Amino acid sequence: MDLGLNGRKALVCGASEGIGYAAAKLLESEGVNLVLVARNEEKLEGAAAALKDLHAVNVDYVAADLGHKEERAKVLSYCSDPDILIHNGGWPRTERDFRKWSNDDWLRALDLMMLSPIELITGVIDGMAERKFGRIVAVTSRFVKEPSAELALSTSPRLGLSGFITGVARKYAAHNVTLNTALPGIIATETQFQHGRDLAEAAGKSFDQIWAERSSTNSANRFATPEEFASLCVFLCSAHSGFLTGQHILSDGAGYPGVF
Repeated sequence: MDLGLNGRKALVCGASEGIGYAAAKLLESEGVNLVLVARNEEKLEGAAAALKDLHAVNVDYVAADLGHKEERAKVLSYCSDPDILIHNGGWPRTERDFRKWSNDDWLRALDLMMLSPIELITGVIDGMAERKFGRIVAVTSRFVKEPSAELALSTSPRLGLSGFITGVARKYAAHNVTLNTALPGIIATETQFQHGRDLAEAAGKSFDQIWAERSSTNSANRFATPEEFASLCVFLCSAHSGFLTGQHILSDGAGYPGVF
């Protein structure tokens, strides 16, 4: 299926590995020129080099930690006119007892998961509207629809982002600019492999035991591949998705609510 994106430009965050890299690779196969963003410059350079070898498109990159305002400004200075923005960022790894979260913990979480995508969206959306084409996708989490107290430090900012995206989507729909969030369940990325190793160590179990237990937390009984989830993100960026906006789309293998 031709997604109607040949010659477009995409700004893809978290693009050095996992979901972000998979999305960049799929976009590139559609003839989309890329600007990749991630924190680790060495990994980012390697990802860009690998993608350059696949198709005849431009692949640029800028190393930046999007949890900091000045780093976001650097990205917007480098790429102010994308047709596509995929925001895929990290989340705070802290104590799960909400009673122990400090004000600094909350401010860091807000900066990383709400203000980061909001500032990037604000920086590029008017140009998209002027050009009469724009696709914005924010990767968040299934826990936006299935909140739990233990994960509220990441869920709460993402809920705020969902509200922002829904409101702004209505304002820009008439300009052929769409904004959506994509909500992943368990995806077989390096982050999840490391999480599995950490859980195994804490529980005194093998990694394979933990991986099997976590695979059983959805009806599909498995982790998704990064490419499966990235396919959803990339379709939301397509020329065919102009009537799909302001939505928060869950891709979790029919996961069981409340199960981590």
